[in-house]
Amino acid sequence: MIAAAYWMQRGLAMALLSADWSRLALVVLNRLLILRPRDLYAGVSRAKVLADLGQKNAAIKCLQQLLVVHPKHAASWYQLAYLLESTARHAESELAFRSALAMDPDMDQAWYGLAMLLVREERLDEAVPALEHTTRLQPLSPHGWYQLGKTHAKLAQPEQALDVIRQLRSFEPQVANRLASEIGLK
Repeated sequence: MIAAAYWMQRGLAMALLSADWSRLALVVLNRLLILRPRDLYAGVSRAKVLADLGQKNAAIKCLQQLLVVHPKHAASWYQLAYLLESTARHAESELAFRSALAMDPDMDQAWYGLAMLLVREERLDEAVPALEHTTRLQPLSPHGWYQLGKTHAKLAQPEQALDVIRQLRSFEPQVANRLASEIGLK
């Protein structure tokens, strides 16, 4: 009977989430967690709804509790990292990004998130390898290349910045030209 109730509640939660009825979905997700306190779907979904409703600290707590039970769930570490960063808890955010990457070294968005955190903290020498990972994993995404070029320029590495501009020109010439203009290189 509990299994049937769980699946009915899960179906209802999915329907409510797809209809963008977050507050009602949250009630159902809470019920799901009563039925199965260790449920990954319900925990991750609940954290996302809480974050979407602006309850970031509650979402952080939800993910932290979930990660005690599911410590190898890279997507939860990634979600936690962004929430922590958005609440200015940078050291904890960095640890969460690194935990996500320890679980999934090919998670390009975690490499990019870590890189941007390091750039904002002006730890540029550390940001370069993270940005290089990003560009290897997403070679046709201009975001990583753009930030890598800006970071090389800030580090007074014009040759590396020019290499990035050349690479960008091969698939995003407008972005390459904007970067070249911003950093004063052609």
